[in-house]
Amino acid sequence: MPLISAIVPTYNRARFLRQTIDGLRRQTRRVDEIILWNDGSTDETLDVVRDLGKGIRVFSAANAGKSAALNAAMAEARGDYIWICDDDDIALPGAAATLAGILDANPGAGVAGASYRRFREGQPEQGPGYWPDMGTGTPIRHVLEDIFLFQNAMMVRRELYDRVGPFREDLPRSIDYEMLVRLGLAAPIVMTEEAVFLQRKHDGDRGPAAARHAADQSEAVWKATDRAIFAGFRDRIPLSFYEAMFQADGPEALRRVALLQRACVHARKTDWPAAIADFNAAAGLLPQAALGATERRICLRAMAGKHGIAEAMEPATRHALRGIARRTPAGAAIATALRHGLRWRLRVAVTRRDLGDTVGIARLAMALRGGGGGTDAAPETKERRDIPAAAFVDLRPVD
Repeated sequence: MPLISAIVPTYNRARFLRQTIDGLRRQTRRVDEIILWNDGSTDETLDVVRDLGKGIRVFSAANAGKSAALNAAMAEARGDYIWICDDDDIALPGAAATLAGILDANPGAGVAGASYRRFREGQPEQGPGYWPDMGTGTPIRHVLEDIFLFQNAMMVRRELYDRVGPFREDLPRSIDYEMLVRLGLAAPIVMTEEAVFLQRKHDGDRGPAAARHAADQSEAVWKATDRAIFAGFRDRIPLSFYEAMFQADGPEALRRVALLQRACVHARKTDWPAAIADFNAAAGLLPQAALGATERRICLRAMAGKHGIAEAMEPATRHALRGIARRTPAGAAIATALRHGLRWRLRVAVTRRDLGDTVGIARLAMALRGGGGGTDAAPETKERRDIPAAAFVDLRPVD
């Protein structure tokens, strides 16, 4: 049976650490080793570790951040399957059995993924935060659009980590997301919607000592980091990988839906210049053809990212989107689908009596008004449920 290594990087989380380790020890499938990497904690972490007793491989080093801790711990791990667990969350008893069982049953998969539940001390448990419709598309398409799969809910083949390279040590946040993208580009992700851990919600500080930030600042740091990460991915993820997510009735149709999908990914990361470039290119392919249902859904999702659409409401972005709407009938159809994606945001703004957002969204909707849609029939396109093996790519960090 493949060996499982659980890695717990920790920094100043002594008050949560015992529950995390206890969760790993209560697994119904044996965790063969638990590696605790103390990243220069200044609280009572080492006292807690001494109380935990034997059976844990403990390492300590000067604080260098979670990525450095993970890279160092990975070099010590002996298991075939790697399970990274945050120091403030709690694995449910069947987690290891569920995740390792997926990898056992799917030898071609590189990553096993599952769901989670959220909790805050003294409050009822809740379901996961953002969770996509796993009945559509491929897991990697969902991952590219937004993070929903967390390290505690993932088990990864060691050989896959070796292929894609180390965690990036230059990022202040989203190191797990950046790594997950590289893993999903290199090998299939197999998912279950079973919850395998409890995600603790608390107000403690985040980040390494050199880049510490409060919980209420996380969104701004997260947004900027995600945008920078995907700007780096843009020219490295070949368009052919996006094409591999779909089936279409011709090369132009396939390229058009792939461009729309890549535009959607970058729009959701608030990189509107990149998104507009792809929307514009898509408008020039089959310029007289209407959008099919798959293409319309992509455009709707482009307006639904968790980081909002403030950048889309800026005058320069509105002007560029107005140009797409007026360029070709296909461009008008793209703009119409994007405009429809604004409806729920407008309802939310009105309900909250947020005058600034209401006016901004209304102006953006006006910019997206174009002529009629395409006069030719929409191309036949549909999403695949699996990425063809030949499409996967290994992307190691760029020095």
